[in-house]
Amino acid sequence: MTTETKQKFVISHYNENDFKREGLRVAAEYRDLGVAEATNGKYHAHVARIAPGALKTRPPSKMHYHDLDFHMVYILKGWMQAEIVGHGPQTMRAGCCWVQPPGSHHKVLAQSEDLELIEVMSPAKYPTVNVEE
Repeated sequence: MTTETKQKFVISHYNENDFKREGLRVAAEYRDLGVAEATNGKYHAHVARIAPGALKTRPPSKMHYHDLDFHMVYILKGWMQAEIVGHGPQTMRAGCCWVQPPGSHHKVLAQSEDLELIEVMSPAKYPTVNVEE
């Protein structure tokens, strides 16, 4: 066990009302899992899903990166296609998991209406930087 700042016990029970339209993707709803609170901001985790009808009005994703030390995505339902510089277009379906190294430039190309995923990031707060294509 490390001597770093101790973690807290946090539990997140499912509640449909916990999904909020506040986050990176304008077409998504997010449910915070309490990881940032538990780790004093060292990590963040949320469930993200496409908001009903949101893909019809969603602007296209621009090439960007997140200034993170760690970024993992696990697809629970549906699918998404993303372009990751140096790796080309990738289609991820339910059960797929990937880790993006820090500074990976990427953009979402397409996604299903039923997309639902879990993301884990470190640190909990980080900037997203749009880049020229």
